[in-house]
Amino acid sequence: MSGDPEHTDSGVTGPADPTADRSVVPVILNPTARRGAVLKRIDPLVEAFAAHGLEARLVRSASEEHAKELAAGFAADGARVVGALGGDGMARSVAAGLVDTDTSLGIIAGGRGNDLIGKLGIPKDTEGAVANIAAGRDRIIDVLDFDGNLSLSNVCLGLDSTVQSHANSAKYIRGRWVYLYGVLRAILPPKSIELQLTVDGRRVDFRGLTAGFANSGRYGGGLKLSPEAKLDDGLIDVVLLRDAFLPRLAVELVAFMSGRHDRHPHIHFGHAREIHIDTPAGAAPVAIVADGDEIGQTPTAVTIRPSSLKVRVPHAGRP
Repeated sequence: MSGDPEHTDSGVTGPADPTADRSVVPVILNPTARRGAVLKRIDPLVEAFAAHGLEARLVRSASEEHAKELAAGFAADGARVVGALGGDGMARSVAAGLVDTDTSLGIIAGGRGNDLIGKLGIPKDTEGAVANIAAGRDRIIDVLDFDGNLSLSNVCLGLDSTVQSHANSAKYIRGRWVYLYGVLRAILPPKSIELQLTVDGRRVDFRGLTAGFANSGRYGGGLKLSPEAKLDDGLIDVVLLRDAFLPRLAVELVAFMSGRHDRHPHIHFGHAREIHIDTPAGAAPVAIVADGDEIGQTPTAVTIRPSSLKVRVPHAGRP
């Protein structure tokens, strides 16, 4: 696992066990993130760590499960912090191996959305991210759990899933624009979903466009699913966007993008600690997106795991 040289980037030297020397920081990376563009950040990353008197030991992951196993191995070996180089999905995969341990997650942006670091105030540039790992503080946050899978930011069904699918397929659109492109593709025409929800034991029959269950509240490169969501309140923010005619839907989506949708009649907000999600008898399963990646489909149950993950964050601020 953590000491397997087969998965280690040969361009970085270090001890077989990176935790044997506390100045060596293991960094797990996704070599396919942004179609391999993340690999261009390796040399600046190594130099940035060296500038802080640290040595990065880069380890390539072959899959989400592999990244989780690597992170768990580093934590078991006593690493103080394990870096994750990639997008929100990579941070989620590494975090899955660090929950309920004393090892902190150090996030180095390498994806499109990078929504979690936006919420936490972690710099997007390599030098700033490494400085945060080297000299930041540890903050303890909640995580979402659904059927043993992990989400750091949000679990979404419906329109958000369709938006993410279109965004992921876009090859020539960059930054936040890729999500706006996804929105336009998804609402022409919009497709409703039907869900049977049990929210802290209370039955809710839902027909609408989006069901979102938020931890950080940010998604889509800075859009605000739940503007008031907190990462450490022990609660899941529930956001339900019900059916609306296309002109009204456009107004609702603009409100979502600006984070000013708390007073719109088609949008319901609530809080919960456990939500069971299913579809009516005979209805097709609905895709589930977690932190920008399609992970599975209904039925599922989303629960909160309070104060279960350490994340390295800047000293100033508490988003």
